[in-house]
Amino acid sequence: MKRETITFMLNSIGDEYIGETEVFRPYSVQGSPERTDHMKKRRIITLLLAAVLMLALGITAYAVWNIHTERQQQLKSDLKIEENNVTSYTEYDVPEEQEGGLVLLSSVNDGQVQHVYVNISPVTKEEAARFPADGSFAWSIAGTEIGGFAAPQLPVELSLSGEEAIRDAVMENAYDEESQTMTLQCYIDVKFLEKAAAELGTEAVPLQVHLIAGENTARSFGPVSLSLTEKQSRHFDFGHAVYHDEELDKDIEIVGLELTPFSAVWKVRYEGAAAFHTPEADWEAYQPWSMLEDKVCIEAKLVFPDGSAFSTSGAMTCPYEDGVVKLNCAWGSAINIEDVQKIILGDLVLWENK
Repeated sequence: MKRETITFMLNSIGDEYIGETEVFRPYSVQGSPERTDHMKKRRIITLLLAAVLMLALGITAYAVWNIHTERQQQLKSDLKIEENNVTSYTEYDVPEEQEGGLVLLSSVNDGQVQHVYVNISPVTKEEAARFPADGSFAWSIAGTEIGGFAAPQLPVELSLSGEEAIRDAVMENAYDEESQTMTLQCYIDVKFLEKAAAELGTEAVPLQVHLIAGENTARSFGPVSLSLTEKQSRHFDFGHAVYHDEELDKDIEIVGLELTPFSAVWKVRYEGAAAFHTPEADWEAYQPWSMLEDKVCIEAKLVFPDGSAFSTSGAMTCPYEDGVVKLNCAWGSAINIEDVQKIILGDLVLWENK
């Protein structure tokens, strides 16, 4: 129920009735004292019950509305949005009423994936507790066969192992029992969003979220309208920088880096790279090059003005495209890409702000 509706209903109670519950007026008695006394008691009880009902509805509506704004604040803090000047982060207006139980909270495009944060409700405590052993979440674009993975949104720095630990963390951090709301992150490949928009002939696509609890229980929430957001990126050109690994006795050319607050794409070249990134690749011959790819992603450091350094971590995918191997890395909370002062790999300075 909308807050405006609740307010209207409360304001519709006549002042004369409210007044009669506050003070006894003998001169207004028109019937017998017994009848008047009975009617007054019934009216007072009715008004009190109505007030209690309106208050309960108001509290419930506020609890549901409040969890959305509360989750938005938690996300901004956990993802370090404001402190790292993430201009590409989109926060949506919280609606007065949920569309099919699905509310968009925020979204950010890291160049590869559109991370979409949502609330779904109602989700019972029993349904929530099924994850991850006997429950899962997914997203889809209505009117297409495009869909993918969603998961409860947990604090970025949280490290968990085992189903019980994961379930406890979900119930504590992603689920709100009072409003029966679950907070999720939908991992949507940018190419999927572009494909769905092309198929439907619209810029915005209808996003749905699905709860699968056990073998026979599935529920859908939404749809709500979602558009691809702009990415925030910074490009570094390393020219023909070559890193020599003494342990492997191999050279790798590091061509450049595309950086967003949440991801990095290292572009590298080396002998035989094209053949190693095909289904027919000689995996034994590729192994030392794979180790060298990991070394670039993990051991290269982004240096900031205060002297702190950041590693982009290992690559999640490494396709061969446009004559280079693209090492795609991602992480949880944002970094300030405009603050990078130097990029180094061992003793090799790949780039420096001069």
